[in-house]
Amino acid sequence: MHKTEDFYKKNWGVDSLKKLLYQYDSIGGAAAIKLWFTSNHDENSWNGTEYEKYGDAAKAFAVHSFTWNGIPLIYNGQELPNHKRLQFFEKDVIAWDGTYQMADFYRILLTLRKTNKALHTGDDEVKTYMVNTSENSNLITYLRKNGDKEVLVLLNMNKEDARFTLEDERIMGIFTNTFTGEKLDLSADKKVELKGWGYRVMEK
Repeated sequence: MHKTEDFYKKNWGVDSLKKLLYQYDSIGGAAAIKLWFTSNHDENSWNGTEYEKYGDAAKAFAVHSFTWNGIPLIYNGQELPNHKRLQFFEKDVIAWDGTYQMADFYRILLTLRKTNKALHTGDDEVKTYMVNTSENSNLITYLRKNGDKEVLVLLNMNKEDARFTLEDERIMGIFTNTFTGEKLDLSADKKVELKGWGYRVMEK
């Protein structure tokens, strides 16, 4: 968590994040389930909101938390979104305003985890593959696979827009964009565009 903040604020390279993921995956072996989050009460109070820490990259890191190996954690107020630091030792209520701008974002990710077995935690049949692209230096791209079910995650971890090609023979067939419902035949066209700090989650 603190390393990801350093990545964003100190302009570290994407390789630093990939190395960190490999290190975390090796801790405790396959039986150790990791927890992923971008905010909680302690972090919000002591170190700032997820938007203070990650700025424009906050949603990309949230997508990662919900689609990488492990269990995602979500904290009260993230569905607003919450831009307020909460007092730690004093009663300090979340400023609920009834809009819930991020509710659909998190609902879609949670529904995907529940309905697509490629994201099921603790299932030995789930495999995760890093996906090679023509722009690896700015992207984190991976495929989660369980039998015939797949989830492809593309994260642009850079403020600049990215245009790249998926250079991986495992990426074949028709995928559906989880957020928009658009269907893409990645057997025919593997070219992708992402806005700065953009993300795409596709399933089949």
